[in-house]
Amino acid sequence: MFTDHRPRRRVRPALAAVVLVAALGLLGVPASAGPQAAPGAARFSPQGTYTAVWSRADALKVRPDATNTSPLIPATFPVMTDQVWIWDTWPLTDLTTDVVTYRGWHVIFSLTAPRNIFFGDRHWQARIGYFYSRDARTWTYGGPLFPAGSSLGSREWAGSTVLEGRDEVQTFYTASGHDNGGIDPNDPLQRLATASGRIHANASRVWFTGFTNHKIIAEPDGRMYQTLQQSQAGPIIYAFRDPFAFRNPADGRVYVLFEGNTGGVAGDYRCTARDLGPLPPGHTVPADSRFYTGNIGLAEATSPDLRTFRLLPPVLSANCVNQQTERPHLVFHRGQVYLFTISHTFTYAPGLTGPDGVYGFVSRTVRGDYRPLNGSALVLGNPASQRLQQYSHYVMPDLLVESFIDTIFTQPGEQAPVYGGTLAPTLRLEFRDANTYMVQQLGYGYIPATRTPPRP
Repeated sequence: MFTDHRPRRRVRPALAAVVLVAALGLLGVPASAGPQAAPGAARFSPQGTYTAVWSRADALKVRPDATNTSPLIPATFPVMTDQVWIWDTWPLTDLTTDVVTYRGWHVIFSLTAPRNIFFGDRHWQARIGYFYSRDARTWTYGGPLFPAGSSLGSREWAGSTVLEGRDEVQTFYTASGHDNGGIDPNDPLQRLATASGRIHANASRVWFTGFTNHKIIAEPDGRMYQTLQQSQAGPIIYAFRDPFAFRNPADGRVYVLFEGNTGGVAGDYRCTARDLGPLPPGHTVPADSRFYTGNIGLAEATSPDLRTFRLLPPVLSANCVNQQTERPHLVFHRGQVYLFTISHTFTYAPGLTGPDGVYGFVSRTVRGDYRPLNGSALVLGNPASQRLQQYSHYVMPDLLVESFIDTIFTQPGEQAPVYGGTLAPTLRLEFRDANTYMVQQLGYGYIPATRTPPRP
């Protein structure tokens, strides 16, 4: 959701120079995981308590190379619309996560803000807009998705949108800020919300009606997921955002993934041996690593209309590794579950680093013992010479990856920035079990359907 342009709290001075691995002497699971379940199928049920980890040992293996680095984007990129900045983008899907069309139209949704404001201020004026296209390449801006003043919070942050039945559409989004809170970057309250409407189309355009029944479906509980109040002592904004709705093929139930932080007051967390993993000799863990507690949360629908949910323990934690595991989503591929998330260089815990980009994990089940893809979790990162080139990657079931152009620097030393606010070239991945490879660059904003539903 966010880029480097956000306000950041200052990290307090380290309470100790380093924390030696040998001195920890701690065993067990992250605080977010609860008691570790016994071996067997129940251990990995979505309703279970097992939480996989992205460990420091994994993150130390991050090594950008030709297979996991996005190609350079020229500063002369095309712009989709001169009306709005666009960033986090997702396609119309069904609950199987397939990208679908409606009456022959491809439809995508993006966070938008007026293009006449400063690019870095866009988060505080964000609204979900939509685009439609016949060829999945040339997009027409349709305007805001929700009627003015109908959504919860004071701005709309990322989520997902699913087609149900013939023309029913349900959007899950982040209600950011207090209701009617106005443009206030010091109001980062985050809740998960939903609203439903209908999609319509004719030969020339797509439009939506409804979306007046907005409802909060989840808020952080303070135990599994950190609240705004608990986060105040931390160095980087907390997270409870980016709901991704899907039906689990293993049990037929509907869930949402989301980005969170481990519950508890920021700074009180204590890095465990499981968080750290088998570290190489000589690696020390700075004390301020305890402030970095990103996780990928899960909530289960408890009503057929998908308007009531219950929180479940996270499926993955990044305690003492990274503060932000943004826009989590799944790809079900050849009997495996691939879990993807995006993150920044600046959100890595002290002593670690990696490029802005998309990171991933693989398991046999939704709640499983996720292994980091490529050994480190890095799937696609920005080139070193353009560290802010693109962000908010979304991996689709056909293994195409869309993202938006963030900032292109046109002079050495990161001078003369050209702001993007438009879709980047789509990239194609190849999966080989626990390894991924970037194998092809396609056109800007190419987001094709992976399944065409019967015509209504």
